[in-house]
Amino acid sequence: MQVGILQCDSVRSSLSEEHGEYPAMIEKGFGDASPFTFRVYPVYQGVLPDQVDECEAYIITGSRYSVLDTEALWIHQLQNFIVRLNKAAIKTIGICFGHQIMAVAMGGKVERADCGWQIGVHRSRVLQSKAFMQPPAEHFDLAMLCEDQVDKIPDTATVLAATPQCEYAMLMYGEHFLGTQGHPEYSPHFAKALLNIRQEEFPSKRFDNGMASFSERPPNGELLFMWFANFFLQGREDAPADVVSA
Repeated sequence: MQVGILQCDSVRSSLSEEHGEYPAMIEKGFGDASPFTFRVYPVYQGVLPDQVDECEAYIITGSRYSVLDTEALWIHQLQNFIVRLNKAAIKTIGICFGHQIMAVAMGGKVERADCGWQIGVHRSRVLQSKAFMQPPAEHFDLAMLCEDQVDKIPDTATVLAATPQCEYAMLMYGEHFLGTQGHPEYSPHFAKALLNIRQEEFPSKRFDNGMASFSERPPNGELLFMWFANFFLQGREDAPADVVSA
């Protein structure tokens, strides 16, 4: 199964040599034994698939850029492409920025979060469990690095998980769109290195608490990647026997 990675940013040069680019982090998250092959589209450079069915599924990455940037042409182009993906019911997962732009494309709204920057590891409580969410969990912990968040959801959205500050931490639309505000692809080492580089952007106490959270509550992004794999494979005739059916 070929998965298109819609890359919405690049890793800072001071970090990329050690940690790689965002598509590589996502590929690593699925594991060496995953049934997926990947094709990368640098969307932030204006590159999108010519046709929505160029890949069987897609992942939209996070980004330092904001969905609220109304002057960025590539953001408008990506939003229009998401509308086409929805019309074709092609399975798509959005991470952070990808989660937000998916919500906007579907008719929702994104705003600056009232609580300000959300950084470090945050716990999401599962509000509604779906068949692909195996192994089951009552909550999951993910690294977060965001100033914006989904403020209003479309009528077609189902809320699957929430944090105390982010009530739409995981959304599902029909059986083909899934979004999460947290970053399962971030290793603790990378997330802390990125926070250190951007330290001056955050209130000092929030930065300290965010860094400490990685020791207090290690993220379990591997759980989310198991869910992502199940989500992509669910309902396929060639899915492995251990993947839940719809």
